[in-house]
Amino acid sequence: MYWLALKTLFHEKGRLIITLIGIVFSTVLSLTQIAMYLGMMGNATSILRHVDADIWVAAKNIQNFDFANPFPEERINRVNAIPDVVWSDKLILTWGFLKLANGGQEQVQIIGFNPDSGIDVPWNILAGNPEDLKSGRYMIIDKTAEQRVGRLELNTIWELNEKRFKLVGLSEGIKSFTTSPIVFMSYNQAQGFMTMTGRKSNHASFIVARLKDKGLSRDVAETLKVSLKDNDVFTKKDFIYKTVMYWTVQTGMGMGFFLTAILGLIVGGAIVGQTVYANTMEHLREFGTLKALGARNSDIYKVIFAQTGISAVAGYTIGSVLILLAKDGIEKAGVSLYLSAGLFLSLFFVILLTCLLSAYFSVRKVRTLDPATVFRM
Repeated sequence: MYWLALKTLFHEKGRLIITLIGIVFSTVLSLTQIAMYLGMMGNATSILRHVDADIWVAAKNIQNFDFANPFPEERINRVNAIPDVVWSDKLILTWGFLKLANGGQEQVQIIGFNPDSGIDVPWNILAGNPEDLKSGRYMIIDKTAEQRVGRLELNTIWELNEKRFKLVGLSEGIKSFTTSPIVFMSYNQAQGFMTMTGRKSNHASFIVARLKDKGLSRDVAETLKVSLKDNDVFTKKDFIYKTVMYWTVQTGMGMGFFLTAILGLIVGGAIVGQTVYANTMEHLREFGTLKALGARNSDIYKVIFAQTGISAVAGYTIGSVLILLAKDGIEKAGVSLYLSAGLFLSLFFVILLTCLLSAYFSVRKVRTLDPATVFRM
């Protein structure tokens, strides 16, 4: 029956092309939307995932990582008082304006940390060393910032909030959810930007801690919540989850991506269902003849589902190749795409299932087909 499926499928080349266009459209739209969502969530949680800490202490009622508020940094002493804490340190997240060569300004996200703490930020260093930051007004910028601020060269001087900083390092692939370039500097230098916004210099944005046993993260977090009533305390996983849920649910952004992806699947499935049904109706006489000759309904089903499966595989392959070819261009435009083998495989099965479900009406029509009708046509 599979030879019959191929023969009838390629007999109507125009109809086959329409089917493939529908599946390619569904693939490209759904895959792009999901990859963009995953890419943006990856950016939103990149620092949370890479900082080598099990506990995060933040200001009360924080919504996500990017919306940090300052609190007194001496509260780190209460964290250090916990026996299970190996080390703890402070982080500053604030904002500034980088002066550009053309006289304009670009808002940047500033991450201040202790270069001696082994906190593992920044990562993917292309040039320079994070330890160079502790010597004075030095900074590291991610290479992706070139799209916004222009060419980045080591040892050049940049003006950040009217303060001159020397660029001593470049990282690669560290982006923020807000798309603002990320600037890394020492904790002491970042404190100066806190005072510019009217906040006290002895305030931190986060306190992070590593534990002897990661399995005790939740117990330690609960203990700290008692002693730090004016702060929120999270395990690493909980803070990542809270950040993802904020952007996905509270802002509605994630729902928008998924609704668009579902729309792509519906449109693609509708096109496939319509073309397969039209193809089935056109060959209804032939199917009736096969049933009159002793073919079972299951044999006819194989023909229809084989046509649908072949179309789904071909269309999905074309759509996936198009996405891979366009990936670099899309990311150069500042849009992060997360593409993995697992994502491709998962979406393939979703699209295949959608196409097979779309063929249901054709199968139902054949099931009720009376072989005797072939002699009346």
